[in-house]
Amino acid sequence: MKTFNFFKHQKIKTNQPHNYPIIDLTVEQVRKAIRTFTDQLPKGVYRTILVKEDNEIDFNQLAHILGGLPSEKFYMSKETYDLFTENEKLIAYEVDVVQKAVDQYVKENKAFPVLPYDPLKRINYFELMQKNLCKTEPQTQFYLTDLDGMISHVKPDIKTTKK
Repeated sequence: MKTFNFFKHQKIKTNQPHNYPIIDLTVEQVRKAIRTFTDQLPKGVYRTILVKEDNEIDFNQLAHILGGLPSEKFYMSKETYDLFTENEKLIAYEVDVVQKAVDQYVKENKAFPVLPYDPLKRINYFELMQKNLCKTEPQTQFYLTDLDGMISHVKPDIKTTKK
């Protein structure tokens, strides 16, 4: 099997065995490797080429940057590019489903699916399900961020002010 090597613009065989060591990595080390990888991609090619269908990161494409393959699996949202560890892999899948649903909801309704009085800006799954944009209610609570309609699983800080 042959694929295109984005770094040398030469054909390489992907079924050739590589003797990369197994290494322990942090999310920050993976994030840095993905940035390096992304900086080397040709125009019009996105980092989502690193993400398998199950949201697992394909480290065979990053091993040359990292100097090895991770001892644990990592996952990435194709919609928000957030990174997740093995025990958070459900979040990677759910954020993609909910972000797509929120984007479609905004396109159809010119508003975000959040309750107007909610200071946390929690995504209203009932509304998304009523509009048939989500089939089931996600296990993870997502929040609308201040970044151009993007969602996050991180609960925002609500700063209270005394009057």
